[in-house]
Amino acid sequence: MPIAFVIIHCDPTHTQYIIRNLKYIPAIKEANDVFGYYEIVCKIDAQTQKELEDVITNKIRRINGIISTMTLTTTDTHR
Repeated sequence: MPIAFVIIHCDPTHTQYIIRNLKYIPAIKEANDVFGYYEIVCKIDAQTQKELEDVITNKIRRINGIISTMTLTTTDTHR
């Protein structure tokens, strides 16, 4: 099962709106606001690589207020 962390840079006034929308996406297991250049980090636990790509491309990146994302995919070497 692919797992990824998506770090989101957004308009700070949209942070809570974006987090609320992220929590409606079933593959997203956590969404939290953070300090620093990025405002939000979320954890995706997908069934397949295709689902992971779909969540990032067609769901997360389409939420209003998001400026950019960075995706960190995990490896299964230590699982």
